[in-house]
Amino acid sequence: MYIFRWSITLIFFAGFLVQCQGNSGTAGTNGGKDSVFNPQTPDTLIHSMPQPLSGIVFDSVEIPRFLTAYPEFKEFSADITSFYRNRSFNYAWYDKGGLTEPSQILLNKLNQESIDGIPVNTPYKASLQEMFHFGDFTERPEHLKPDVKGELMLTGQYLYLAKKIWAGAYSKNLETIGWNIPRKKISYEALLEKSADVRNLPAIENDILNPEYLALRTALKKYKELEKKSGDPVSIVKLKKSLKPGDTSSVLSLVRQRLHLFGYLENADGNNQYDAQLIRAVNRYKKSVGFKQDSIITNEMISALTVPVKKRIEQILVNLERFRWMPNHEKSDEFIFVNIPGYRLRYFEKGKQVWDCNVVVGKTMNKTVIFSGMMQYIVMSPYWYVPPSIIQKEVVPGMRKNSNYLASHNMEWNGGNVRQTPGPHNSLGRVKFIFPNENNIYLHDTPSKNLFNEDNRAFSHGCVRVGQPRDLALRILRNDPNWPPSKIDEAMSGTTEKTVTLKKKIPVVIGYFTAFIETDGDLNFRKDIYERDAKLLKLITE
Repeated sequence: MYIFRWSITLIFFAGFLVQCQGNSGTAGTNGGKDSVFNPQTPDTLIHSMPQPLSGIVFDSVEIPRFLTAYPEFKEFSADITSFYRNRSFNYAWYDKGGLTEPSQILLNKLNQESIDGIPVNTPYKASLQEMFHFGDFTERPEHLKPDVKGELMLTGQYLYLAKKIWAGAYSKNLETIGWNIPRKKISYEALLEKSADVRNLPAIENDILNPEYLALRTALKKYKELEKKSGDPVSIVKLKKSLKPGDTSSVLSLVRQRLHLFGYLENADGNNQYDAQLIRAVNRYKKSVGFKQDSIITNEMISALTVPVKKRIEQILVNLERFRWMPNHEKSDEFIFVNIPGYRLRYFEKGKQVWDCNVVVGKTMNKTVIFSGMMQYIVMSPYWYVPPSIIQKEVVPGMRKNSNYLASHNMEWNGGNVRQTPGPHNSLGRVKFIFPNENNIYLHDTPSKNLFNEDNRAFSHGCVRVGQPRDLALRILRNDPNWPPSKIDEAMSGTTEKTVTLKKKIPVVIGYFTAFIETDGDLNFRKDIYERDAKLLKLITE
Protein backbone atom coordinates (compact mmCIF):
# COMPACT_ATOMS: atom_id res chain seq x y z
CA MET A 1 0.00 0.00 0.00
CA TYR A 2 1.55 3.31 -1.04
CA ILE A 3 1.72 6.03 1.61
CA PHE A 4 2.70 9.21 -0.19
CA ARG A 5 4.45 11.91 1.82
CA TRP A 6 3.03 15.28 0.86
CA SER A 7 4.49 18.75 1.16
CA ILE A 8 3.58 20.67 4.27
CA THR A 9 0.78 22.39 2.38
CA LEU A 10 -0.97 19.12 1.68
CA ILE A 11 -0.11 17.65 5.05
CA PHE A 12 -2.01 20.46 6.70
CA PHE A 13 -5.11 19.53 4.82
CA ALA A 14 -4.63 15.87 5.56
CA GLY A 15 -6.23 16.79 8.85
CA PHE A 16 -9.52 17.20 7.08
CA LEU A 17 -9.71 13.53 6.16
CA VAL A 18 -11.99 12.30 8.90
CA GLN A 19 -15.41 10.82 8.68
CA CYS A 20 -18.55 12.29 10.20
CA GLN A 21 -22.02 10.95 10.61
CA GLY A 22 -25.26 12.83 10.31
CA ASN A 23 -25.11 16.54 11.10
CA SER A 24 -21.42 17.21 11.61
CA GLY A 25 -22.05 20.56 13.19
CA THR A 26 -23.19 18.99 16.46
CA ALA A 27 -20.15 16.82 16.97
CA GLY A 28 -17.86 19.22 18.81
CA THR A 29 -19.26 19.03 22.32
CA ASN A 30 -16.62 16.94 24.07
CA GLY A 31 -14.50 19.81 25.24
CA GLY A 32 -11.69 19.10 22.80
CA LYS A 33 -10.48 15.92 24.50
CA ASP A 34 -10.95 13.52 21.56
CA SER A 35 -11.21 14.56 17.94
CA VAL A 36 -12.77 11.34 16.72
CA PHE A 37 -14.90 9.11 18.88
CA ASN A 38 -16.33 5.69 18.16
CA PRO A 39 -16.13 2.74 20.57
CA GLN A 40 -15.33 0.40 17.70
CA THR A 41 -12.48 2.51 16.28
CA PRO A 42 -10.42 3.72 19.26
CA ASP A 43 -7.31 3.66 17.09
CA THR A 44 -8.47 6.81 15.32
CA LEU A 45 -8.53 9.02 18.44
CA ILE A 46 -6.63 12.25 18.07
CA HIS A 47 -5.82 13.87 21.38
CA SER A 48 -5.70 17.64 21.18
CA MET A 49 -2.47 19.12 22.44
CA PRO A 50 -2.04 22.36 24.41
CA GLN A 51 -1.42 25.02 21.81
CA PRO A 52 0.66 28.17 22.21
CA LEU A 53 -1.68 31.12 22.61
CA SER A 54 -1.20 34.20 20.49
CA GLY A 55 -1.59 36.60 23.40
CA ILE A 56 -4.16 38.52 21.35
CA VAL A 57 -7.78 38.12 22.44
CA PHE A 58 -11.20 39.22 21.22
CA ASP A 59 -14.58 39.67 22.89
CA SER A 60 -16.70 36.51 22.94
CA VAL A 61 -19.77 38.45 21.73
CA GLU A 62 -18.10 38.63 18.32
CA ILE A 63 -18.88 34.96 17.66
CA PRO A 64 -22.71 35.23 17.60
CA ARG A 65 -22.41 38.49 15.65
CA PHE A 66 -20.25 36.76 13.06
CA LEU A 67 -22.60 33.76 12.77
CA THR A 68 -25.56 36.09 12.28
CA ALA A 69 -23.71 37.85 9.46
CA TYR A 70 -22.50 34.55 7.91
CA PRO A 71 -25.27 31.99 8.62
CA GLU A 72 -23.76 29.18 6.51
CA PHE A 73 -21.33 28.62 9.38
CA LYS A 74 -24.03 28.35 12.07
CA GLU A 75 -23.98 24.54 12.02
CA PHE A 76 -20.49 24.78 13.55
CA SER A 77 -21.59 27.18 16.29
CA ALA A 78 -20.92 24.77 19.19
CA ASP A 79 -17.49 23.82 17.86
CA ILE A 80 -16.41 27.41 17.28
CA THR A 81 -17.61 28.63 20.68
CA SER A 82 -16.01 25.75 22.59
CA PHE A 83 -12.77 26.05 20.63
CA TYR A 84 -12.28 29.71 21.47
CA ARG A 85 -13.51 29.36 25.04
CA ASN A 86 -10.80 26.77 25.67
CA ARG A 87 -8.27 29.22 24.20
CA SER A 88 -9.56 32.07 26.40
CA PHE A 89 -10.63 33.69 23.11
CA ASN A 90 -7.07 33.99 21.84
CA TYR A 91 -6.65 34.35 18.09
CA ALA A 92 -5.69 31.06 16.39
CA TRP A 93 -4.96 32.15 12.82
CA TYR A 94 -3.03 35.33 13.67
CA ASP A 95 -0.15 36.14 15.94
CA LYS A 96 1.47 39.49 16.64
CA GLY A 97 3.32 39.29 13.35
CA GLY A 98 0.20 38.77 11.24
CA LEU A 99 -1.14 35.67 9.57
CA THR A 100 0.40 32.40 10.76
CA GLU A 101 1.73 29.77 8.39
CA PRO A 102 -1.32 27.46 8.74
CA SER A 103 -3.64 30.36 7.92
CA GLN A 104 -1.77 31.11 4.70
CA ILE A 105 -1.90 27.44 3.72
CA LEU A 106 -5.65 27.53 4.30
CA LEU A 107 -6.05 30.66 2.19
CA ASN A 108 -4.11 29.06 -0.66
CA LYS A 109 -6.44 26.07 -0.55
CA LEU A 110 -9.55 28.23 -0.48
CA ASN A 111 -8.30 29.99 -3.59
CA GLN A 112 -8.18 26.72 -5.54
CA GLU A 113 -11.01 25.60 -7.80
CA SER A 114 -10.94 22.04 -6.51
CA ILE A 115 -9.26 19.76 -4.00
CA ASP A 116 -8.80 16.11 -4.95
CA GLY A 117 -11.25 16.67 -7.78
CA ILE A 118 -14.07 18.08 -5.64
CA PRO A 119 -15.14 21.70 -6.32
CA VAL A 120 -14.26 23.96 -3.39
CA ASN A 121 -17.21 26.37 -3.88
CA THR A 122 -15.95 28.68 -1.13
CA PRO A 123 -18.86 30.35 0.69
CA TYR A 124 -18.68 34.13 1.06
CA LYS A 125 -15.79 34.21 -1.38
CA ALA A 126 -16.18 37.94 -2.08
CA SER A 127 -15.91 38.72 1.64
CA LEU A 128 -12.92 36.40 1.92
CA GLN A 129 -11.18 38.11 -0.99
CA GLU A 130 -11.84 41.53 0.49
CA MET A 131 -10.53 40.53 3.92
CA PHE A 132 -7.36 38.81 2.72
CA HIS A 133 -6.58 40.38 -0.65
CA PHE A 134 -6.38 37.07 -2.51
CA GLY A 135 -3.26 36.87 -4.65
CA ASP A 136 -1.82 39.92 -2.89
CA PHE A 137 -0.39 38.74 0.38
CA THR A 138 3.13 37.50 0.95
CA GLU A 139 4.51 35.36 3.77
CA ARG A 140 3.74 36.91 7.18
CA PRO A 141 2.36 40.19 5.70
CA GLU A 142 2.66 43.07 8.13
CA HIS A 143 -0.35 44.85 6.66
CA LEU A 144 -2.73 42.04 7.64
CA LYS A 145 -3.03 42.75 11.34
CA PRO A 146 -5.25 40.60 13.60
CA ASP A 147 -8.89 41.14 12.75
CA VAL A 148 -11.75 39.35 14.50
CA LYS A 149 -13.86 39.01 11.36
CA GLY A 150 -10.91 37.59 9.46
CA GLU A 151 -10.13 35.23 12.35
CA LEU A 152 -13.67 33.84 12.50
CA MET A 153 -13.94 33.76 8.71
CA LEU A 154 -10.88 31.49 8.54
CA THR A 155 -12.34 29.23 11.23
CA GLY A 156 -15.68 28.99 9.44
CA GLN A 157 -14.01 28.32 6.10
CA TYR A 158 -11.80 25.64 7.65
CA LEU A 159 -14.78 23.79 9.08
CA TYR A 160 -16.82 24.14 5.90
CA LEU A 161 -13.97 22.76 3.82
CA ALA A 162 -13.28 19.98 6.32
CA LYS A 163 -16.89 18.85 6.16
CA LYS A 164 -17.33 18.99 2.40
CA ILE A 165 -13.97 18.04 0.98
CA TRP A 166 -12.49 15.65 3.50
CA ALA A 167 -15.45 14.25 5.40
CA GLY A 168 -17.17 13.69 2.05
CA ALA A 169 -18.76 15.96 -0.52
CA TYR A 170 -21.94 13.93 -0.33
CA SER A 171 -22.22 13.44 3.40
CA LYS A 172 -25.93 13.23 4.12
CA ASN A 173 -28.32 10.28 3.96
CA LEU A 174 -25.82 7.82 2.52
CA GLU A 175 -28.35 5.06 2.97
CA THR A 176 -30.27 6.57 0.05
CA ILE A 177 -27.45 5.43 -2.24
CA GLY A 178 -27.08 2.08 -0.53
CA TRP A 179 -24.08 2.88 1.70
CA ASN A 180 -24.75 1.51 5.18
CA ILE A 181 -21.26 1.51 6.72
CA PRO A 182 -21.23 3.72 9.84
CA ARG A 183 -18.72 6.53 9.57
CA LYS A 184 -16.60 8.04 12.26
CA LYS A 185 -17.74 11.14 14.07
CA ILE A 186 -15.50 14.14 14.38
CA SER A 187 -14.99 16.88 16.91
CA TYR A 188 -14.20 19.82 14.68
CA GLU A 189 -13.10 21.73 17.75
CA ALA A 190 -10.27 19.27 18.44
CA LEU A 191 -9.31 19.20 14.77
CA LEU A 192 -9.09 23.00 14.81
CA GLU A 193 -6.94 22.90 17.92
CA LYS A 194 -4.51 20.45 16.41
CA SER A 195 -4.30 21.99 12.95
CA ALA A 196 -3.85 25.60 14.03
CA ASP A 197 -0.36 24.82 15.33
CA VAL A 198 2.26 24.35 12.63
CA ARG A 199 4.22 21.99 14.91
CA ASN A 200 1.47 19.40 14.59
CA LEU A 201 1.18 19.44 10.82
CA PRO A 202 3.47 16.48 10.02
CA ALA A 203 1.71 14.23 12.56
CA ILE A 204 -1.85 14.77 11.35
CA GLU A 205 -1.47 12.58 8.27
CA ASN A 206 -0.40 9.52 10.24
CA ASP A 207 -3.09 10.09 12.84
CA ILE A 208 -6.22 10.11 10.76
CA LEU A 209 -5.71 9.65 7.04
CA ASN A 210 -6.90 6.42 5.48
CA PRO A 211 -3.85 5.00 3.64
CA GLU A 212 -6.04 3.76 0.79
CA TYR A 213 -7.20 7.33 0.26
CA LEU A 214 -3.66 8.65 0.21
CA ALA A 215 -2.57 6.09 -2.36
CA LEU A 216 -5.56 6.72 -4.61
CA ARG A 217 -5.01 10.48 -4.36
CA THR A 218 -1.49 9.95 -5.67
CA ALA A 219 -2.94 7.96 -8.57
CA LEU A 220 -5.35 10.81 -9.34
CA LYS A 221 -2.44 13.20 -9.76
CA LYS A 222 -0.69 10.75 -12.07
CA TYR A 223 -3.76 10.23 -14.23
CA LYS A 224 -4.38 13.94 -14.57
CA GLU A 225 -0.86 14.21 -15.94
CA LEU A 226 -1.53 11.28 -18.28
CA GLU A 227 -4.67 12.97 -19.56
CA LYS A 228 -2.61 15.93 -20.76
CA LYS A 229 -0.32 13.78 -22.88
CA SER A 230 -2.55 10.89 -23.87
CA GLY A 231 -4.61 12.81 -26.42
CA ASP A 232 -7.72 11.22 -27.86
CA PRO A 233 -8.57 7.68 -26.77
CA VAL A 234 -6.77 4.99 -28.73
CA SER A 235 -9.13 3.12 -31.01
CA ILE A 236 -8.23 -0.51 -31.56
CA VAL A 237 -10.31 -2.67 -33.84
CA LYS A 238 -11.77 -5.85 -32.41
CA LEU A 239 -9.67 -8.94 -32.70
CA LYS A 240 -10.92 -11.75 -34.88
CA LYS A 241 -9.31 -14.11 -32.42
CA SER A 242 -7.49 -13.75 -29.12
CA LEU A 243 -3.71 -13.29 -29.23
CA LYS A 244 -1.40 -15.76 -27.51
CA PRO A 245 2.36 -15.61 -26.83
CA GLY A 246 4.28 -15.95 -30.09
CA ASP A 247 1.46 -14.55 -32.23
CA THR A 248 2.05 -11.63 -34.59
CA SER A 249 -0.40 -8.79 -35.07
CA SER A 250 -0.37 -5.09 -35.97
CA VAL A 251 -2.61 -4.52 -32.94
CA LEU A 252 0.32 -5.31 -30.62
CA SER A 253 2.10 -2.03 -31.31
CA LEU A 254 -0.95 -0.13 -30.10
CA VAL A 255 -1.25 -2.43 -27.09
CA ARG A 256 2.39 -1.65 -26.27
CA GLN A 257 1.75 2.09 -26.47
CA ARG A 258 -1.17 1.87 -24.10
CA LEU A 259 0.65 -0.37 -21.61
CA HIS A 260 3.59 2.01 -21.70
CA LEU A 261 1.32 5.00 -21.05
CA PHE A 262 0.01 3.39 -17.87
CA GLY A 263 3.44 2.26 -16.69
CA TYR A 264 3.29 -1.47 -17.40
CA LEU A 265 6.05 -1.33 -20.05
CA GLU A 266 9.30 0.58 -19.78
CA ASN A 267 9.00 1.70 -23.41
CA ALA A 268 6.60 1.29 -26.30
CA ASP A 269 9.24 0.11 -28.73
CA GLY A 270 8.98 -3.36 -30.16
CA ASN A 271 7.81 -5.34 -33.12
CA ASN A 272 4.43 -6.84 -33.82
CA GLN A 273 5.29 -10.12 -32.13
CA TYR A 274 3.87 -11.12 -28.77
CA ASP A 275 7.19 -11.54 -26.92
CA ALA A 276 8.25 -12.29 -23.34
CA GLN A 277 8.44 -8.63 -22.30
CA LEU A 278 4.91 -8.03 -23.48
CA ILE A 279 3.68 -11.18 -21.72
CA ARG A 280 4.80 -9.84 -18.34
CA ALA A 281 3.15 -6.47 -18.97
CA VAL A 282 -0.08 -8.03 -20.19
CA ASN A 283 -0.43 -10.27 -17.15
CA ARG A 284 0.33 -7.43 -14.77
CA TYR A 285 -2.27 -5.29 -16.48
CA LYS A 286 -4.85 -8.09 -16.52
CA LYS A 287 -4.39 -8.51 -12.79
CA SER A 288 -5.02 -4.78 -12.30
CA VAL A 289 -8.43 -5.04 -13.98
CA GLY A 290 -9.46 -8.31 -12.36
CA PHE A 291 -8.82 -10.70 -15.27
CA LYS A 292 -7.09 -14.07 -15.11
CA GLN A 293 -3.36 -13.78 -15.72
CA ASP A 294 -3.38 -16.27 -18.59
CA SER A 295 -1.18 -14.28 -21.05
CA ILE A 296 -4.07 -14.09 -23.55
CA ILE A 297 -4.96 -10.75 -25.13
CA THR A 298 -8.73 -10.70 -25.53
CA ASN A 299 -11.21 -8.15 -26.80
CA GLU A 300 -12.35 -7.69 -23.19
CA MET A 301 -8.80 -6.78 -22.16
CA ILE A 302 -8.42 -4.36 -25.08
CA SER A 303 -11.74 -2.77 -24.19
CA ALA A 304 -10.50 -2.12 -20.64
CA LEU A 305 -7.11 -0.92 -21.89
CA THR A 306 -8.68 1.69 -24.16
CA VAL A 307 -11.07 3.25 -21.66
CA PRO A 308 -10.41 7.02 -21.98
CA VAL A 309 -8.14 8.43 -19.29
CA LYS A 310 -10.86 10.97 -18.48
CA LYS A 311 -13.24 8.14 -17.59
CA ARG A 312 -10.62 6.56 -15.37
CA ILE A 313 -10.14 9.89 -13.60
CA GLU A 314 -13.88 10.05 -12.93
CA GLN A 315 -13.70 6.53 -11.55
CA ILE A 316 -10.88 7.55 -9.21
CA LEU A 317 -12.85 10.61 -8.04
CA VAL A 318 -15.87 8.51 -7.17
CA ASN A 319 -13.81 6.07 -5.14
CA LEU A 320 -11.89 8.82 -3.36
CA GLU A 321 -15.26 9.97 -2.11
CA ARG A 322 -16.08 6.47 -0.88
CA PHE A 323 -12.76 6.26 0.95
CA ARG A 324 -13.59 9.56 2.67
CA TRP A 325 -16.52 7.80 4.28
CA MET A 326 -14.64 4.69 5.31
CA PRO A 327 -13.63 3.95 8.90
CA ASN A 328 -9.89 3.53 9.24
CA HIS A 329 -9.10 0.02 10.47
CA GLU A 330 -5.36 0.32 9.90
CA LYS A 331 -4.50 -0.26 13.55
CA SER A 332 -7.23 -2.79 14.34
CA ASP A 333 -6.02 -6.13 15.62
CA GLU A 334 -7.85 -7.77 12.74
CA PHE A 335 -10.70 -7.14 10.35
CA ILE A 336 -12.19 -8.62 7.21
CA PHE A 337 -12.86 -6.54 4.13
CA VAL A 338 -14.91 -7.66 1.14
CA ASN A 339 -14.87 -5.49 -1.99
CA ILE A 340 -17.98 -6.34 -4.00
CA PRO A 341 -16.83 -5.34 -7.52
CA GLY A 342 -13.35 -6.66 -6.74
CA TYR A 343 -14.76 -10.11 -5.91
CA ARG A 344 -12.14 -10.46 -3.17
CA LEU A 345 -12.06 -11.00 0.57
CA ARG A 346 -9.04 -9.61 2.40
CA TYR A 347 -8.00 -10.42 5.94
CA PHE A 348 -6.04 -7.73 7.82
CA GLU A 349 -4.03 -7.91 11.01
CA LYS A 350 -2.78 -4.64 12.52
CA GLY A 351 -3.33 -2.86 9.23
CA LYS A 352 -1.46 -5.40 7.10
CA GLN A 353 -3.12 -7.76 4.67
CA VAL A 354 -2.18 -11.30 5.67
CA TRP A 355 -4.55 -13.39 3.54
CA ASP A 356 -7.07 -13.10 0.74
CA CYS A 357 -9.30 -15.20 -1.48
CA ASN A 358 -11.87 -14.94 -4.26
CA VAL A 359 -15.53 -14.47 -3.46
CA VAL A 360 -18.84 -14.64 -5.31
CA VAL A 361 -21.26 -11.76 -4.64
CA GLY A 362 -24.88 -10.98 -5.41
CA LYS A 363 -26.02 -10.70 -8.99
CA THR A 364 -27.58 -7.49 -10.27
CA MET A 365 -31.09 -8.58 -9.29
CA ASN A 366 -29.91 -9.60 -5.79
CA LYS A 367 -27.27 -7.01 -4.93
CA THR A 368 -25.00 -7.65 -1.97
CA VAL A 369 -25.64 -4.92 0.60
CA ILE A 370 -22.89 -2.43 1.50
CA PHE A 371 -22.58 -2.45 5.29
CA SER A 372 -20.42 -3.45 8.24
CA GLY A 373 -20.90 -5.74 11.21
CA MET A 374 -19.12 -7.77 13.87
CA MET A 375 -18.53 -11.46 13.20
CA GLN A 376 -19.69 -13.42 16.25
CA TYR A 377 -20.25 -17.04 15.20
CA ILE A 378 -19.04 -19.74 12.87
CA VAL A 379 -21.56 -22.45 12.01
CA MET A 380 -20.14 -25.71 10.69
CA SER A 381 -22.23 -28.20 8.71
CA PRO A 382 -25.02 -25.61 8.67
CA TYR A 383 -28.67 -25.88 7.78
CA TRP A 384 -29.74 -23.47 5.08
CA TYR A 385 -32.93 -21.73 6.10
CA VAL A 386 -34.40 -20.81 2.74
CA PRO A 387 -35.40 -17.12 2.58
CA PRO A 388 -39.09 -16.40 1.94
CA SER A 389 -38.24 -14.68 -1.36
CA ILE A 390 -36.54 -17.83 -2.69
CA ILE A 391 -39.38 -20.02 -1.39
CA GLN A 392 -41.85 -17.94 -3.39
CA LYS A 393 -39.73 -17.56 -6.52
CA GLU A 394 -38.15 -21.01 -6.72
CA VAL A 395 -39.34 -23.57 -4.18
CA VAL A 396 -43.10 -23.15 -4.54
CA PRO A 397 -43.03 -23.22 -8.39
CA GLY A 398 -40.71 -26.25 -8.17
CA MET A 399 -43.11 -28.10 -5.86
CA ARG A 400 -45.97 -27.45 -8.26
CA LYS A 401 -44.04 -29.12 -11.03
CA ASN A 402 -42.53 -31.91 -8.93
CA SER A 403 -44.17 -33.32 -5.79
CA ASN A 404 -40.76 -34.73 -4.77
CA TYR A 405 -39.03 -31.36 -5.11
CA LEU A 406 -38.09 -30.94 -1.41
CA ALA A 407 -36.59 -34.41 -1.03
CA SER A 408 -34.67 -34.14 -4.30
CA HIS A 409 -33.09 -30.90 -3.04
CA ASN A 410 -32.38 -32.28 0.46
CA MET A 411 -34.92 -29.91 1.93
CA GLU A 412 -37.50 -30.33 4.69
CA TRP A 413 -40.28 -28.43 6.37
CA ASN A 414 -39.32 -26.72 9.61
CA GLY A 415 -42.11 -25.03 11.53
CA GLY A 416 -43.85 -23.75 8.44
CA ASN A 417 -40.57 -22.80 6.76
CA VAL A 418 -38.17 -24.70 4.55
CA ARG A 419 -34.58 -25.63 5.35
CA GLN A 420 -31.90 -27.62 3.58
CA THR A 421 -30.11 -30.28 5.60
CA PRO A 422 -26.35 -30.20 6.32
CA GLY A 423 -23.95 -31.95 3.99
CA PRO A 424 -21.97 -31.50 0.76
CA HIS A 425 -25.18 -30.74 -1.15
CA ASN A 426 -26.07 -27.79 1.11
CA SER A 427 -26.22 -24.42 -0.67
CA LEU A 428 -24.13 -22.92 2.14
CA GLY A 429 -21.53 -25.64 1.79
CA ARG A 430 -19.68 -26.81 4.87
CA VAL A 431 -19.50 -23.59 6.91
CA LYS A 432 -20.97 -20.12 7.31
CA PHE A 433 -19.65 -17.06 9.11
CA ILE A 434 -22.23 -14.95 10.91
CA PHE A 435 -22.15 -11.23 11.72
CA PRO A 436 -25.78 -10.47 12.72
CA ASN A 437 -27.44 -7.83 10.56
CA GLU A 438 -30.91 -6.87 9.44
CA ASN A 439 -30.09 -7.78 5.84
CA ASN A 440 -29.42 -11.43 6.77
CA ILE A 441 -26.12 -11.31 4.84
CA TYR A 442 -23.24 -13.58 5.81
CA LEU A 443 -20.15 -15.30 4.41
CA HIS A 444 -20.42 -18.96 3.49
CA ASP A 445 -19.04 -21.92 1.60
CA THR A 446 -20.72 -23.25 -1.56
CA PRO A 447 -20.78 -26.53 -3.51
CA SER A 448 -20.49 -24.53 -6.76
CA LYS A 449 -16.69 -24.24 -6.75
CA ASN A 450 -16.35 -23.65 -10.48
CA LEU A 451 -17.75 -20.11 -10.22
CA PHE A 452 -14.62 -18.89 -8.41
CA ASN A 453 -12.64 -19.31 -11.63
CA GLU A 454 -14.75 -16.75 -13.50
CA ASP A 455 -13.51 -13.17 -13.97
CA ASN A 456 -16.96 -11.78 -13.20
CA ARG A 457 -18.37 -13.44 -10.09
CA ALA A 458 -21.78 -11.90 -9.41
CA PHE A 459 -23.93 -15.03 -9.12
CA SER A 460 -25.36 -15.25 -5.59
CA HIS A 461 -28.69 -14.26 -4.08
CA GLY A 462 -26.92 -11.57 -2.03
CA CYS A 463 -24.72 -13.39 0.46
CA VAL A 464 -20.97 -13.66 -0.08
CA ARG A 465 -19.59 -17.07 -1.08
CA VAL A 466 -16.02 -17.66 0.05
CA GLY A 467 -13.56 -19.40 -2.27
CA GLN A 468 -11.44 -20.88 0.56
CA PRO A 469 -13.82 -21.25 3.51
CA ARG A 470 -11.76 -23.85 5.38
CA ASP A 471 -8.71 -21.58 5.36
CA LEU A 472 -10.83 -18.70 6.59
CA ALA A 473 -12.19 -20.80 9.45
CA LEU A 474 -8.68 -21.92 10.38
CA ARG A 475 -7.45 -18.33 10.43
CA ILE A 476 -10.32 -17.04 12.54
CA LEU A 477 -10.00 -19.88 15.09
CA ARG A 478 -6.20 -20.08 15.02
CA ASN A 479 -5.87 -18.87 18.63
CA ASP A 480 -8.69 -20.99 20.05
CA PRO A 481 -7.19 -24.18 21.59
CA ASN A 482 -10.64 -25.77 21.62
CA TRP A 483 -10.71 -25.77 17.83
CA PRO A 484 -7.57 -27.30 16.31
CA PRO A 485 -7.60 -27.95 12.53
CA SER A 486 -8.54 -31.60 12.97
CA LYS A 487 -11.65 -30.72 14.98
CA ILE A 488 -12.63 -28.04 12.48
CA ASP A 489 -12.32 -30.53 9.62
CA GLU A 490 -14.41 -33.08 11.50
CA ALA A 491 -17.16 -30.55 12.26
CA MET A 492 -17.22 -29.27 8.69
CA SER A 493 -17.54 -32.76 7.20
CA GLY A 494 -20.34 -33.90 9.49
CA THR A 495 -24.12 -33.89 9.18
CA THR A 496 -24.83 -32.20 12.51
CA GLU A 497 -24.85 -28.42 12.76
CA LYS A 498 -22.30 -27.03 15.24
CA THR A 499 -21.94 -23.39 16.26
CA VAL A 500 -18.74 -21.78 17.55
CA THR A 501 -19.03 -18.49 19.42
CA LEU A 502 -15.93 -16.38 18.78
CA LYS A 503 -14.03 -15.27 21.87
CA LYS A 504 -13.32 -11.97 20.14
CA LYS A 505 -15.64 -10.38 17.61
CA ILE A 506 -14.11 -9.47 14.27
CA PRO A 507 -15.14 -6.38 12.27
CA VAL A 508 -16.42 -7.20 8.79
CA VAL A 509 -16.76 -4.48 6.16
CA ILE A 510 -18.52 -5.13 2.86
CA GLY A 511 -17.69 -2.19 0.62
CA TYR A 512 -17.95 -1.11 -2.99
CA PHE A 513 -14.81 0.21 -4.71
CA THR A 514 -14.23 0.21 -8.45
CA ALA A 515 -10.81 1.89 -8.17
CA PHE A 516 -8.23 1.14 -5.49
CA ILE A 517 -4.52 0.51 -4.92
CA GLU A 518 -3.53 -3.13 -4.47
CA THR A 519 -0.92 -4.32 -1.98
CA ASP A 520 1.61 -4.55 -4.84
CA GLY A 521 1.21 -0.80 -5.43
CA ASP A 522 -0.66 -1.06 -8.74
CA LEU A 523 -3.78 0.98 -9.40
CA ASN A 524 -6.73 -1.36 -9.95
CA PHE A 525 -10.00 -0.78 -11.76
CA ARG A 526 -13.12 -2.94 -11.71
CA LYS A 527 -16.41 -2.97 -13.57
CA ASP A 528 -19.19 -1.01 -11.92
CA ILE A 529 -21.35 -4.13 -11.65
CA TYR A 530 -24.21 -2.42 -9.80
CA GLU A 531 -23.98 0.82 -11.84
CA ARG A 532 -23.38 3.05 -8.83
CA ASP A 533 -20.50 5.23 -10.05
CA ALA A 534 -22.36 7.57 -12.39
CA LYS A 535 -24.93 8.54 -9.77
CA LEU A 536 -22.29 9.27 -7.16
CA LEU A 537 -20.15 11.25 -9.62
CA LYS A 538 -23.11 13.50 -10.28
CA LEU A 539 -23.75 13.99 -6.55
CA ILE A 540 -20.19 15.00 -5.70
CA THR A 541 -19.49 17.24 -8.68
CA GLU A 542 -22.75 19.11 -9.19
